[in-house]
Amino acid sequence: MRLLWSVNLLEAEALLPRLEALGLGAEVYLDPRGLGDRALLERLARRLPRPLSAHLPFWNLDPIAPDPEVANLSRRRLLEGLEAAARLGAGRAVFHSGLPAKTPLEGALARVEPLLEALRPLVERARALGVALFLENTHEPAPGALVELLEALGLGFCFDPAHARVFSATPDPFSWLALRPGHLHLNGTDGVYDRHWNLDRGEGDLAWLEGLEGVPWVLEVRGDPEPSLRFLADRLLTAGG
Repeated sequence: MRLLWSVNLLEAEALLPRLEALGLGAEVYLDPRGLGDRALLERLARRLPRPLSAHLPFWNLDPIAPDPEVANLSRRRLLEGLEAAARLGAGRAVFHSGLPAKTPLEGALARVEPLLEALRPLVERARALGVALFLENTHEPAPGALVELLEALGLGFCFDPAHARVFSATPDPFSWLALRPGHLHLNGTDGVYDRHWNLDRGEGDLAWLEGLEGVPWVLEVRGDPEPSLRFLADRLLTAGG
């Protein structure tokens, strides 16, 4: 399997030795504060380990926000993040739909048509740059909220089981596998908050991971990921008999 560690763009240089020591690839969160630092992006492009993925900006962004200034900023920031991802040499980039928390399924479905229009420039630019886009579940209440977006725009699906447990009305990870995830975000949670703990903390059965060894597994944890690596090694050893 391909294991990556999620690191912030502004911290990535300092973490290069640790990434190398652990033998991990990287998923770089493209912190907007560093998007304009071309020198940093160029240095990281030369030194970051592979496999390499990127996470586009998402904090407080909604590409179809009712406030047109927020919507325009959100679309611009996603495009800026995509350009930075390409500059880093990332072959794939994860992004969020911007769905507000506690939106019911009918509300999520009502956003699909305007989102299709808003996201097309991003999708077209990603194709031109050779960057594969993966839409991550965040506050979507059920897998059905994402089906049309994924299919109509030709997007991959990034599955975050902690988001499903904490934010959705469909906490069972097996329900989301129908979307055929091609990218995974893994971390521990107590089911109440999006803790981003290591995998050895919190509840949650990882049996659903069987059969997904061929897609990237991103350790999206706060702090050093070594406890998660030990946890996965023990789990795989046990599963292998």
